[in-house]
Amino acid sequence: MASDSPNYVKAAFANVYNLTLLGGAAVASAFTGDWLIGVGAVGLEALWLVFGPDFKPFQRAVRESERQEREKADRERVEKLMSELSEREWQRAKALDELRREIERDMTNNPSFQAVLLASEIDKLKQLHQSFVQLAYACRRAESYLQAVDVRDLDRQLKIQQNLQEKMTDPAVKDLAVKNAEVITRRLSTIKDIETFLARARGQMNLIENSVRLLRDQALTMTSPDQLTEQLDDLLTGVDAVSQSVKDAEALFSNQPEPIVPVGDSAGSGGASRVRE
Repeated sequence: MASDSPNYVKAAFANVYNLTLLGGAAVASAFTGDWLIGVGAVGLEALWLVFGPDFKPFQRAVRESERQEREKADRERVEKLMSELSEREWQRAKALDELRREIERDMTNNPSFQAVLLASEIDKLKQLHQSFVQLAYACRRAESYLQAVDVRDLDRQLKIQQNLQEKMTDPAVKDLAVKNAEVITRRLSTIKDIETFLARARGQMNLIENSVRLLRDQALTMTSPDQLTEQLDDLLTGVDAVSQSVKDAEALFSNQPEPIVPVGDSAGSGGASRVRE
């Protein structure tokens, strides 16, 4: 994608050496009163911005710098998510990362793998570990949410609202009962969606773990790098599908409706309100 391509002109201008020389020329011009120094610096700067971004060594350096920045950001994000996992999930994520490092070591020692391919597959292994941690974090949130919800109480509330719709004659009360029933029904549907997501995410986490352990067993004995590529690509395809479910689940957590008005059991028996002491 074009948006993923580095902005070489911006990188050329923001280069620390370029800014240092440009700033030095500006200071020297101001200090000596020789405006020719400033004009010359501006001219050289223009030449650098026109031709510098096209230099292949410069472009490689920019790409490498951005890659390192992305990896640093990814590490920090993963570490933050891991810090919020339960002890058991943290141990699983840590063990998976250790397996990843062992696979990388064995791949490096396997003469069947070329350096270019090796770098690509190492990146995929890192993506798998990051995805595992993201899934574990999303599962923790889903489980916390489900533990805080009483489904039986929601079912009871729904029956109350349905009874109100049948028994009450006041249009305003019936209208509120209809709206409350709709909201509670949506909540129950959302809970089922979260339960489905949790089952899928847990299954994908187990698949990642088992597959990485298999790759660990095979890393030294693989005769073709295609074997590794195929397995990693299949895993990442599955992870991508569940990752969209993670985004959907996050949206569900953030947009949970509450009942429009808290109608209690007493409303169903006669419509009188009860004041909590």
